[in-house]
Amino acid sequence: MRRIFFASTAAFVLCAAPLAAQRSLLFVENSQGGDVSVIDAVTLKVTGTIPIGLAPDEIVASPSGDVLYLDRIVHRADGRPTGNGELVAIDPATSAILWRAPLHGSPNHIAVSPDGKRIYITIVSGSWVVIVDAAKHAVVDSVDVGTGPHDIEISRDGKHVYVGLIRGTDVTEFDAATKTIIRKIPFDQNVRPISLSHDESRLYVQLSHTHAIVVVDPKTGKIIQKVAMPVPAGKTLPDSMPIDVNHGLRITPDGKFLIANGSIVDVATVWAIPSMKLIATIPVGHDPNWIVLSPDAKRAYVSNRRSDDVSVIDLTSYKEIARIKVGKWPQRMAAVMVAGK
Repeated sequence: MRRIFFASTAAFVLCAAPLAAQRSLLFVENSQGGDVSVIDAVTLKVTGTIPIGLAPDEIVASPSGDVLYLDRIVHRADGRPTGNGELVAIDPATSAILWRAPLHGSPNHIAVSPDGKRIYITIVSGSWVVIVDAAKHAVVDSVDVGTGPHDIEISRDGKHVYVGLIRGTDVTEFDAATKTIIRKIPFDQNVRPISLSHDESRLYVQLSHTHAIVVVDPKTGKIIQKVAMPVPAGKTLPDSMPIDVNHGLRITPDGKFLIANGSIVDVATVWAIPSMKLIATIPVGHDPNWIVLSPDAKRAYVSNRRSDDVSVIDLTSYKEIARIKVGKWPQRMAAVMVAGK
């Protein structure tokens, strides 16, 4: 048996099939295109498209990598949003849609429990996180976390769930077993992406209107440091900062590096953690939005919303080695290994 890391779920799984009999694939959801681009990670070519329906928002893999979960806002026949959503399960090996489950409210980000049994989905139009039973294909519970839940992270032991509020200014932590709120960590701006260190000693946070990374002790809520993001030569920041200055954080499997998007200046950055020493600043496409790692963690994939492409970054040289055109308005991605040549 060989260990394989599925970067999109930040969990290690066992896979019996040999590497030679597997394919490395990247799935990119295109929010305005209403579909998912399938990329062969060896050839770096788009090999297929999965039609989903308008406004997909997030796509993640189960811990075993055998199912992809995608959520979207459902639209009417005239193209207007209904205000409700659905969760779509996809077979990554065949690109077939396995099932769909309705969601009340507009869904945003997704996290899957380490055992694969529960799927947590933030409902950004409301104040709650819904919990879907992966076997029943249905919502079985919800947790009220505060206004506008956005990004969501689960601790590696599955015991704690962290939710950033994009229409509020807190990160809410709740107990996965009891569904009770443990604490709220306050900030001075709306909370964008968050990333939890492997040992749960650090929470890395991006905020609206803020070209920086805020580092917090999640156990006390105390801010440890606030690190300014770089501004490359030839780039300038506007006098009035938009709400989506930066979007996208990812910690490498060894827990030693944090990759962060500088969306407003079109870069991806690499930081040593916990020291937060800047290691590299890498130019990418226009408006980088999300980051996932290849299954072997040798590459980072960055989705660029306004240029409709994905940057492929080599994590040894810290260089962009390819830029792949995908669908309209690419955002979240999932990287998995699937059986077959």
